[in-house]
Amino acid sequence: MTITPSSTDANTGFQYIPVPNEYVPAVLTFLAGCLRPTGAATDPAETAVSTEHSPDGWTDELLIRFASMDTKTSRTVVAMLDHLSDRPGEAAAVSTSELAEAIDRDYFVMKNVPTQIARTLGKHFPGLGTPCIHRWGPEFSPARPDEVFFFVTAERADQWKRLQESRQSSR
Repeated sequence: MTITPSSTDANTGFQYIPVPNEYVPAVLTFLAGCLRPTGAATDPAETAVSTEHSPDGWTDELLIRFASMDTKTSRTVVAMLDHLSDRPGEAAAVSTSELAEAIDRDYFVMKNVPTQIARTLGKHFPGLGTPCIHRWGPEFSPARPDEVFFFVTAERADQWKRLQESRQSSR
């Protein structure tokens, strides 16, 4: 079988390629990884990113700065962190559809969150990974292979709750 792109738009630099529905989450996850800038500095001495007191690089200052960006992506991630921090850990992971319903977001917006986060982080926070962990269905939940699941670590939940409390007390 030959697959021919359904349309190509030379003006935008995009090519539309049909992807079987069951592979869309994997393709989005792959693309999110590809969108990280090539050669992005990962040495803290080469970037403004400090990893002091945070094994994944998300210091309090950086997490506050990300949450304060007031973009569609950052607002969605803030809502995700609020929800996921109530039940941290991989065992409490929630699917894209469950999370979309819980934080009152459109499912199709949530499907693109890994890609959107990768773009935002690549532009504003090079070298950092997502503050919410996501796993694709087949490797995480064979019963739901077409879903992406999200969770936060207990450390991230504690950090997020502490930051939320300090922001509320400073108002």
